[in-house]
Amino acid sequence: MPGKLKVKIVAGRHLPVMDRASDLTDAFVEVKFGNTTFKTDVYPKSLNPQWNSEWFKFEVDDEELQDEPLQITVLDHDTYSANDAIGKVYIDIDPLLYSEAATVISGWFPIYDTIHGIRGEINVVVKVDLFNDLNRFRQSSCGVKFFCTTSIPKCYRAVIIHGFVEELVVNEDPEYQWIDRIRTPRASNEARQRLISLMSGELQRKIGLKVLEMRGNAVVGYLQCFDLEGESGLVVRAIGTACTLDKLSNTSAFLPACNSPSKEMKEIPFNEDPNPNTHSSGPSTPLKNQTYSFSPSKSYSRQSSSSDTDLSLTPKTGMGSGSAGKEGGPFKTLLRQQTQSALEQREFPFFTLTTFPPGFLVHVGGVVSARSVKLLDRIHNPDEPETRDAWWAEIRQEIKSHAKALGCHAVVGYSESTSICEEVCILSASGTAAVLNPRFLQDGTMEGCLEQRLIEEASPPGCGFCHIPYDELNMPFPAHLTYCYNCRKQKVPDVLFTTIDLPVEAIVIGKGCLIQARLCRLKKKAQAEANATSISNLLPFMEYEVHTQLMNKLKLRGMNALFGLRIQITVGENMLMGLASATGVYLAALPTPGGIQIAGKTPNDGTYEQHISHMQKKINDTIAKNKELYEINPPELPEEIIGSPIPEPRQRSRLLRSQSESSDEVTELDLSHGKKDAFVLEV
Repeated sequence: MPGKLKVKIVAGRHLPVMDRASDLTDAFVEVKFGNTTFKTDVYPKSLNPQWNSEWFKFEVDDEELQDEPLQITVLDHDTYSANDAIGKVYIDIDPLLYSEAATVISGWFPIYDTIHGIRGEINVVVKVDLFNDLNRFRQSSCGVKFFCTTSIPKCYRAVIIHGFVEELVVNEDPEYQWIDRIRTPRASNEARQRLISLMSGELQRKIGLKVLEMRGNAVVGYLQCFDLEGESGLVVRAIGTACTLDKLSNTSAFLPACNSPSKEMKEIPFNEDPNPNTHSSGPSTPLKNQTYSFSPSKSYSRQSSSSDTDLSLTPKTGMGSGSAGKEGGPFKTLLRQQTQSALEQREFPFFTLTTFPPGFLVHVGGVVSARSVKLLDRIHNPDEPETRDAWWAEIRQEIKSHAKALGCHAVVGYSESTSICEEVCILSASGTAAVLNPRFLQDGTMEGCLEQRLIEEASPPGCGFCHIPYDELNMPFPAHLTYCYNCRKQKVPDVLFTTIDLPVEAIVIGKGCLIQARLCRLKKKAQAEANATSISNLLPFMEYEVHTQLMNKLKLRGMNALFGLRIQITVGENMLMGLASATGVYLAALPTPGGIQIAGKTPNDGTYEQHISHMQKKINDTIAKNKELYEINPPELPEEIIGSPIPEPRQRSRLLRSQSESSDEVTELDLSHGKKDAFVLEV
């Protein structure tokens, strides 16, 4: 799609004094795009020049329009010496390439110098004219919108959520090239600034191409990161969720109803709150008529792992005797097998979104995370970034395995980050394992609709997402489970950690608050592999201690759930630091958190025991004050109906044995559960 870029330089103001003799400036402007450069006339002796130049025209391909920034350089003219640089302006042309976007951008832009900072302003007018090109082999992705927000923007509705997109671009860092020894610091800074802008544009274009291949038109939850790896190079990477968005207008507030013979269900935009009790009880409706769905069948990444398809995507929810549902057990088993065979053909879906419509999340398993420590090596060929791709592919595969162990078939609220110090890089990824409603699948079948009816009957609105998706008898970790305080039918954990926002249908008692945990750990100064090994040994204990702090602070405030959890691990020369932040709330479906007990061996000293009892009293008083402050007053429920709300401290083996003994359905441990190749048996 060829295009024409037109630029007009209007005026400048508040320019710095460049000529000490006259305290004025002889300013002119260079306009560069690609390999073409234009210049304005010199406006003599003024700090507020009025150029009013002619239109500078560049005829370029749309691929260049996406990759290249418009570069405007303001200089001071010198007759007998080299011209002095005042500063530069980089303008990204990509926002002008959307079909419904304005084709003109104009106004005052700050003139920035990498040494002296902002040095005045310049008034510029930029126009873009695109010519339609239906060539399906083109390498541009004009028209794809990018949104950094992790929810669907308010002026749009999501027609389809296609799935996860990622891309990675690498290059050599200009700061570490041989020419950097002989050029000025300003030239070195500007070379790096231009390269970062070019790589960012190229990355966004490649992400857009993947979205177009998935038949989408937007990326939501777009996260772009720059990894400055020193001598190893410069890496720009991005992740996001590919969607098909439709712009809302006054006429599209009410959309065509589904073809259900029993009820007229208005289609509701993805970003608004539909009535959770409204669903069709008639035959299945073709999902192409529905407002929103998601299609994880095409999750685009550079490297597709063959083992991805081996992951079972069937939600392994424990349907106990208290489960609701009209169909019998054998029918449920058959239905789950049919749903599993359909889901196993799809790619494991990741979503960078954190906000969803009611009913989208069926069950939330909890936070899944993976970390890896890598030694950086020099990037030999920037066009082949396989090493970095393989690193992230390993991390994502580990996240998938964790989610599968929790009985979940998707990861929502997914994010990735790095921390680099010298030649060691820590790669981190985290998300929330979840079971999604089959109704939102793009290629839904009758089995999916029947599964949805079972889910809706078994998961009352307001507490369904809290119910455990994993098998109670073969849990991958010890946990204390009780029956849901809301519906009293399904089991729930005693605490819930997630990286997503609080669902709109969640029943919350009282107010929420910020909860943070901070941790520092010293490490020995070392080089290369020894340094990476010491960091690898510290990481698991740091993460465990951060979670322990979060648990204790959550109990101290009388709450039982965390939302929007973010954990950052930063590495330095002789220290590691961890920071975790989240929003704590009290979910009505989960049990009341138990108090914090000071335990351990104490010396036979009366004053010490008195001090311990005094501290215990202060803790109990603080919990009571926090409950009053955050208005946490859960209704009292009979203990015989829901079981003991406060878990008693037990040993791990005793806990597992008690869970097995309390079951009436399964009498022995299923060692082949979840297609595991290996298992650990505690005796």
